[in-house]
Amino acid sequence: MMKKAVQLYFLLFAIFYSHAQSNATRFFYELSFKPKKDSSKIQKAIGILDISEKESIYKDYNLVAQDSILIQAAEKMHKSGIFYDIGKSIKWPSFTFKIKKEYPDMKTIFVDGISQKYFGYIDSTPQNWKIEKETDKILGFSAQKATLDFGGRKWVAWFTNEIQYSDGPYKFHGLPGLIVKIEDTKGNYSWVLSGIKK
Repeated sequence: MMKKAVQLYFLLFAIFYSHAQSNATRFFYELSFKPKKDSSKIQKAIGILDISEKESIYKDYNLVAQDSILIQAAEKMHKSGIFYDIGKSIKWPSFTFKIKKEYPDMKTIFVDGISQKYFGYIDSTPQNWKIEKETDKILGFSAQKATLDFGGRKWVAWFTNEIQYSDGPYKFHGLPGLIVKIEDTKGNYSWVLSGIKK
């Protein structure tokens, strides 16, 4: 009985969460990363940044791509009264955490799930950007270079003031425009904007 209740809770949470973000502008980022520090192998994932009036949420696209499967499964279980494990039909995400930034103060909240429990913390680490003079074109946008020391790494970012959000993928924010590309100088992590959808 407890297992059924937990499954139903997560299904209802997924449906509510999908609806709550329906008015956001969605920015797709291709993430390339090394699964281990000294690895020569590069893995790829798609992350999404949903920006609404009061907040943004960054997460793995596979968390969202499952919405229709979860909604159909919830409707089927509701109609039949029979609960079953849908875990086998879900494509698991490359990363399970979500990062929420609250506007306008950019309070950054990191949340991750472990053993069906959610844990989180507020990250108040300052992001002291240095804006450079160098410019480039990325995904058709005029972008300007900026650098940052953050999380024990040196980062190079490109932002555009053609998109008036002081935000970006993962925890990054604070530039006068949306971050369209960011990577660490050792090539372990790289995010590149790959699409935009209302």
